[in-house]
Amino acid sequence: MIIRRANSEDISEIYKMLVDMYDRIEIEASPLSHRKLKDVIDSAMEKGIVIIAEVEGKIIGSLAGVTNTDWWSEEKHLGDLWFYVYPDSRNSRAAVKLVKCFIKIGKEIKMKVKLGHFYSGDIERKDKFFDRLGFVKTGSLYTEAN
Repeated sequence: MIIRRANSEDISEIYKMLVDMYDRIEIEASPLSHRKLKDVIDSAMEKGIVIIAEVEGKIIGSLAGVTNTDWWSEEKHLGDLWFYVYPDSRNSRAAVKLVKCFIKIGKEIKMKVKLGHFYSGDIERKDKFFDRLGFVKTGSLYTEAN
């Protein structure tokens, strides 16, 4: 498995991967805007950090982020835009390797990393995953029920 920065040749595969991620959302979510998805990927490639996990030339996961601040502070942090590993690759070390690479980048640019998970099932398993990697749960996201 190779963990590397994404390049322009990866954009269409990242796009397909993120559509797959959206299609697997387990609760009702806002409709997917293909234009906005393309714009977010392009912006992340230009201004952010996009890393991929690749096996035999095939992307099996990606984590992307940008620098940001909390609304109450000037201190910057590296926050994720997306984090996804295809279901058939979740028994690999791709997720761990992606996060560790992201943390390493955060240390290089002297910023703490903030990651989250939204619109998905298996919340307890994901909480435990982040806990094992040294993160502290700092909140929850609630969506109005229909």
